[in-house]
Amino acid sequence: MFKYLLKTALTLIFGFVLNYSVSAQDQLNNLPKSATEFTAKMNKAVYNQLDFADSTDFIEARRGFIATLDSGIIRNEAGVSIVNTHDYDFLTGKSPESVNPALWRQAKLNITNGLFKVVDGIYQIRSFDVATMSIIETNTGYIVVDPLSNADASRAGLNLVKKYVGDKPVLAVITTHSHSDHFGGIEGVASAADIESGKVKYIVPSGFYSEVVSESILLGNAMSRRAGYQFGVSLPKNEYGTVDSGLGKGFIGGGSSSLLEPNVLISKSVDTLTIDGLKLVFQLTPGSEAPAELHFFVPKYKAFCPAENATHTLHNVLTPRGAKVRDTKAWSSYIDDAIDLFGFQTEVVFPSHHWPIFGHERSIKFLEDQRDLYKYIHDQTIHLANKGLNMDEIAETIKLPEELGKKWYNQGFYGTIQHNSKAVYQLYLGWWDGNPANYNKLPEVEAAKRYTEFMGGEAAVISKARTSFKKGEYRWVAEVLKHVVFTNPNNQEARNLQADTFEQIAYQSESAIWRNLYLVGAKELRESKHQATETGKDRRSAKYLRKLSIEAIFDYFSIAIDGEKAAGKNVSVRFIFPDVNKNLLVTLKNGVLHYKENKPDIPVDFTLTIPKQKFIEGIVDPEKFRSIVFGNDVLREGNVFKLRELLEDIEKFDPNWNIVTP
Repeated sequence: MFKYLLKTALTLIFGFVLNYSVSAQDQLNNLPKSATEFTAKMNKAVYNQLDFADSTDFIEARRGFIATLDSGIIRNEAGVSIVNTHDYDFLTGKSPESVNPALWRQAKLNITNGLFKVVDGIYQIRSFDVATMSIIETNTGYIVVDPLSNADASRAGLNLVKKYVGDKPVLAVITTHSHSDHFGGIEGVASAADIESGKVKYIVPSGFYSEVVSESILLGNAMSRRAGYQFGVSLPKNEYGTVDSGLGKGFIGGGSSSLLEPNVLISKSVDTLTIDGLKLVFQLTPGSEAPAELHFFVPKYKAFCPAENATHTLHNVLTPRGAKVRDTKAWSSYIDDAIDLFGFQTEVVFPSHHWPIFGHERSIKFLEDQRDLYKYIHDQTIHLANKGLNMDEIAETIKLPEELGKKWYNQGFYGTIQHNSKAVYQLYLGWWDGNPANYNKLPEVEAAKRYTEFMGGEAAVISKARTSFKKGEYRWVAEVLKHVVFTNPNNQEARNLQADTFEQIAYQSESAIWRNLYLVGAKELRESKHQATETGKDRRSAKYLRKLSIEAIFDYFSIAIDGEKAAGKNVSVRFIFPDVNKNLLVTLKNGVLHYKENKPDIPVDFTLTIPKQKFIEGIVDPEKFRSIVFGNDVLREGNVFKLRELLEDIEKFDPNWNIVTP
């Protein structure tokens, strides 16, 4: 009866594991190719473009090392390995031809893992996850900063702190911004009950919760699929696969993640809190690297945390996984303001990724260069746009001045100048370049068929593409073969050549995420029977949902409604959740779902009074939802078929939609 009730709602929440079923011949075809002579030559040239003799980063990345995991492995509750630091043991020596040497260097820096002392009173857990978790001592306990993406990793990190620094309680948690690798592991360092009661302060920037819901839940299905490309989730960890994320070491999921509601919001531009005798000064930075983000300074330790606004890489202004475009002008100004606010006292900068910058002069130079990096990209993109260049032309033209471009922490290991300049253009001018020919273009598949026909058919295009491939013209080959693949996705010859092309572009890429997304694209093109199968639900789903607000769940329902299917319906259902004191009037009209609180006097078609936990159990397992609705601890009033009418329009999303094929 209720089979349509969100069977795969929130890919993020349900976390289905996708396995690809391929034949033995497919597996043979899937073997990676070696770097071509063009790729090898290009990568070799990188050694002459940057100062590989500079060992400062390696010294600072290892400074203060205390200990790491004896086994190098972190397991989840089921005993499954979710972190194995030995996965990256292959990162030794000189870069192979299949990896950009600058990226190889960054990847080697990010394998240094474990517990580190930053200064007396501040410690970090690095490379147990893509983010870095910091731990700050107060008089009698700890403040944990950015508790990673899953509780198993953050718990393992905190256990190291308790073993080697001191077994003291966690008194507060700070999440610097609204990305899951900085909040998902919170229950590894603090319980939900302690945060709900206020025993543990959970400090976040204003707007945090709503931005998480917007990005990770409403767009969870689309972003998770694209994030699989960005982070190379399906790739092997080796010189032909993923070597790094640019921001740190990423590990395949399987740990326990949560989204908890904070109990302390930083809402002033500059605000001060004292926790167990330790003063913290916060600086709000909305619309920077995340829509909700903050910096903070610890005067006692003369230490500044720039969150993710200043790291050992050029960051993304618009992520390939998709997100709101970030404001580089504001981003730069926040770093500038931080220098004015805290710079004269700062002796160490400890970001939320990578390793710290030590010493006053180096810290200020680092912040100034990162400030100028984002301001330069902003200003010069606008400058070139005003000269009449379009988005693609700007991306090909803009170059950093040498004094910025030679700095290791300004390299494009994560974001790139090309991608970021396009994002700046998009923020100000939108996707259209002003040329009417580009305003109402044909859909991709229809255009592909016409392009292929114009160029002489599939065989002719493939033949010409092979000639271009031999010349090392990989970007052009990728462009023309896209039309053949979208004309005939069953043309495996075209798919394989496109895959070979993506592979060479990946091998040349300095950006880890460029490398990953091209290699995942190549992998999926080679898999002629690219299908995903559900191997079971993630056991965390019910737990994760219980931590979400009822409003967040119904926000998701509203975007999961199939508007065409719901057209013409007029349904009103009241959901009462007595255990959380929520009374929601939910209406479906004009193909749009609305919900409002505290409208108890408005008559409805059906009223369902149900504990939140029971409701969530029905969402997690739709097959049981009917029996739950008619259970003894649930009250019903009115026409129950109206409930069905509402829920059957909630669409099941495919978590494995096509990207490199139509």
